[in-house]
Order: sequence, then C-alpha cells, then structure tokens
Amino acid sequence: MNQYLIISFQAVVLFPIVVAVFTLPYIAYNYHKYGSILSLKVVIVYSFIFYLLCMYCLVVLPLPTPEEAAALHGRRMQLEPFLFVKDIIKKSDVIPGEPKTWLTVVLNKAFLVNILNLFLAVPFGMYLRYYFKRSFSQTLILSFLLSLFFEITQLTGLYFIYSGSYRLFDVDDLIVNTIGGIFGYILVRPLMIILPSRDELDEVSYKRGREISLFRRVISLFFDIASVSIITMLNRPLLQHYPIFRAFEINLLLYFSILPIFTKGFTLGSFITSTAVVSTDGGHPRFFAYFIRYGLFFGVYFYIPLYIRRILDNFILINTDASKDMGVITIEILLYLLYFLFLLVAVIKAALHRSLFYERWSKTRIESTVKVK
Repeated sequence: MNQYLIISFQAVVLFPIVVAVFTLPYIAYNYHKYGSILSLKVVIVYSFIFYLLCMYCLVVLPLPTPEEAAALHGRRMQLEPFLFVKDIIKKSDVIPGEPKTWLTVVLNKAFLVNILNLFLAVPFGMYLRYYFKRSFSQTLILSFLLSLFFEITQLTGLYFIYSGSYRLFDVDDLIVNTIGGIFGYILVRPLMIILPSRDELDEVSYKRGREISLFRRVISLFFDIASVSIITMLNRPLLQHYPIFRAFEINLLLYFSILPIFTKGFTLGSFITSTAVVSTDGGHPRFFAYFIRYGLFFGVYFYIPLYIRRILDNFILINTDASKDMGVITIEILLYLLYFLFLLVAVIKAALHRSLFYERWSKTRIESTVKVK
C-alpha cells in the first residue's frame, strides 16, 4: 500500500507538467468549438487526465534499478485466461463448515491484486459514458484497448527502453480491466440523474460563446502575437537590414492590417477563438478600418509607453543634475500610474462587454462566429 501511495504522489508531481502541455490545445479547441470554457468541463477533463496519469504511473513505476535492468532478457507473458481464479482458490484456506475461513478468499493477495485491477478501470468506463457519451460496445472496446496499451507497455519493457519486460504481460489483466470499464459504465448511471448531462454542459458553453469575454480576447491576442513572432523568424532573411524589433513591427502591421482584408476580419487568433472583426453595422469593415483599429490599439496600449520611456531616458542622459533626475523619475512614476489606470479602465470595460475607444473610432467590433447548436 505504501508503494501505491508513493507512486500516486509521483503522479501528483508530474500532473502540472502534463497540464502545461495539454492546456493550450484544450483552450484552443474549446474556444474554436464553443466560444467559451466552462469551469465544470475543466474539472471533469482535468480530473480525467489526472486519473489516466495515475493509472499510467501505477503500471510503469517503479522502474527497475540499473542492476535489475541489466538482468532483463526476453518478454514474459501469461496467456492462460482466468488463471487468477485458480490462484485465488489455491491461496485461500476455505473450510466449508467454518465461515471465518471464507474471509481468506477476499483477503489473500491474488484476490486483492485483481480487485485493484478491476477498480482501476472503473472510472474509465464512468468517464466514457458520462462525458464522452460512448455506448456500451464502444466502452467495452476502449476499455480493452486501454488495458492492452498498458500490457504492451509492460511487455516491451517500456517501449524497448529495457532489453526485457520488467513487468508481466498478463491476459487476466486484460479481462479484469475490461470488466472494470464495463462496471464503471453501469455504475455511473445513477450519478447521471444528479449531474448535468454533456448536452446541457454544451448548451451552456454555446450560450456563453455568444459573448466576447476578456479572456477570449486575451487568448486570441496570444495566438496572434505568437503567429507574428513565428512569421518574423521565418522571413528574417528578407528583413535582415532591419533590427529584429523593427522587423517584428513590420510583420505586425501586415498581419493585423492587411491579412484581415483578405480573410474578411479573421486572423489566426480570431479563427481559433471563433471571433471576427466586423463593422458596427454588422457588415465587413472598410479596408482602412483595420489600420485604424489596430494602429490605435498597439499605438496607445504598447508604443506610447515605450516612446515616453525613451524620451525620459534621453532627458536623463542629457541632464546630469541629480535634482532633475529625481524630477524626471517622479514624472515617470506618475505617467506609469496614469497608464496603469488607463489599462485598468480598459480591462474593466472589456470585461463588461463595453466598446473600447479604438473600436468606436474605427467603427468595428468583435463578433462571435460560433454556430449555436
């Protein structure tokens, strides 16, 4: 039992790494399909990932020591079905006339190991039926395939990293895990009466997807800035005469002001988050509206603070008087406070779904393109 606790703790340690790898694609998928991310869905999906990670760690860990690994040769297999029944009977000391001895059936190691394998797969069947809406036959097949994946992992010595298998490939594990998945499919039925159905969760997600949340805007901008950065690296040879920051600015201008003209308001970020820039009257904006919109956005929110800082730095370099330096620093702090308040107001307005100044001046707005089902 102590070994299982240690392995479970290792799964907890690995979980943040797996989440970091999985989160961005998961966010992109949800925003593209639903236009929103529902907190209950996040809990269900990430608990499913954590469950699979624990299951994988229990199968793979602990790894053999270098001495044990050096002694591994060949692939060990147990191919006799239901051998575990014989093992349970053999390790039990049942005397028909003495009920106390019947407990030896459920307390011997062979029984406990197989019960663990059974219950290990029960959550898998529950997730498949409740959240992934799989049928009985699909749950049966997927439970078998999951168990087969783990058994092959053991048989191949962690995908041929080791010269032999450090765990036994056991056909009984395939049988017991598959039965566990089916039990999970059956046991989750009463819970489905209490919990909201997957269709109800999707309905709420689609309804929220009609609105443009602040987080949705941020995610869209993140993917767009990442795209511009990649484009800058790819076409760097063409813009080698410009400093890297200047090359980035050129690509930024082309990406946000030229690309949407041909894609009817879409960028990669808006495509992923299922949004598009439209005119305030609902049609496609004029071509110059994109220049106004994104010119004001980046100019006011990013470039003006940078240029103010440069002007103040140049002033400090020219004037070496310490008192003047203190005055400039005071002005700089005040300007940054004003800038912070300006950003805070913008964030609050975006969170409340109010139009921002660059949207009003360019006569554009962001619209959700999610098809509500």
